[in-house]
Amino acid sequence: MTDIYCVKDMYGRLLLIFALLLSAFPLRAETTAAFSTPSKTEPKQERIYVGIGFGVDFDNAEFTGSGLGESQTLFRVALMPTLCYEWNDKHTIGVGANMQKNFGSKKFVDSIDLIAYYHYNASKYSVWAGCFGRNSLIGGYSRAFFTNAYLATKSVVQGTAFQYRNGKNLFEFAIDWDGLYSEATREKFRIMAAGEGSFARVMYAGAALSVQHYANKSIFEGNVVDNILVNPYIGVRFKAFFDFDIRLSYLQSLQRDRQSDAGWLTPQGGELDVRFSRWGVFIENSLYFGGNLMPLYYTAGKDGLIYGDDLYTGDPFYGTTHDIYNRTSIGYISPLRLWHDRIGIKAQVDLMYDGTRLYTQQMISLSVNIAPTIYDKQRYQSRKR
Repeated sequence: MTDIYCVKDMYGRLLLIFALLLSAFPLRAETTAAFSTPSKTEPKQERIYVGIGFGVDFDNAEFTGSGLGESQTLFRVALMPTLCYEWNDKHTIGVGANMQKNFGSKKFVDSIDLIAYYHYNASKYSVWAGCFGRNSLIGGYSRAFFTNAYLATKSVVQGTAFQYRNGKNLFEFAIDWDGLYSEATREKFRIMAAGEGSFARVMYAGAALSVQHYANKSIFEGNVVDNILVNPYIGVRFKAFFDFDIRLSYLQSLQRDRQSDAGWLTPQGGELDVRFSRWGVFIENSLYFGGNLMPLYYTAGKDGLIYGDDLYTGDPFYGTTHDIYNRTSIGYISPLRLWHDRIGIKAQVDLMYDGTRLYTQQMISLSVNIAPTIYDKQRYQSRKR
């Protein structure tokens, strides 16, 4: 039986360090009306609407020969219809489905995930609980945490999220349960936290944390893997004809395969990101110097399968064995979403260097989001008068 419900001292210390780091940010505590008692004369708002999300993603990865990832082309369409009931302008319950179809597949639909959530949304605070879209998360997580392919295929969070946002300052704490304890799949969940605060007009600092518990299948025991990644950073954003964003980051990983006597592995590294953009066109360069952040990638578990990208969801090039990884991205993001902020377009080409060779990746995405209202109590009552 897995010890998934045991809270380890290491996790507690990491969360404490993360909380202390965030407490240093210049976040101002202000009184908000979110918790004030509403006036008895305030009209109760009720609304029913349908959220319709549609997306097409193309991701062509050419990694042959790298030993860090496989060449593949992800081309898929996703549809996420959700029926939502909202009341008092703060509470929402949504029920729907996230359907994905891979181009070339003979299946009518390749995967269907349930959407069922409660959302509390005040002026600065927000709470999600249930199964909700990953695009609802507000934290900044680098590609060392999640690849574009992972975000596209695992687009539903199953768990909860608490969020705070006040201007440029934000904090998020979330839990995503993405593995069921069974004969076919491992029990696994991830704790995520991210925060960022601004200071000195153009400066900002932040941190992101992922604590992944990669546990057993029901057919074996003693094969739990702990995978922790901490990413504090500091940066500067300013405008000088171009919009500049320069960030210096530190990546610290703590990993342990409990079937081995090797103990904790602590790979680490630093990263410099430089990005400038104008009119939606951007150029970004990320330079990573450090160790292999995926040392257990080719380790086999008790089921005979390597952990691979079932354990590691980040960019595989952070598993470099040459202490260097450079990625240059050139692309376009529609600066103003089209059709009243309902359509988004993104195109990007990445050039990756792992210390030996140059590899490429091309990505294009189109997203459409609409939310037509079926019933609005206030408007309905005003028409009756």
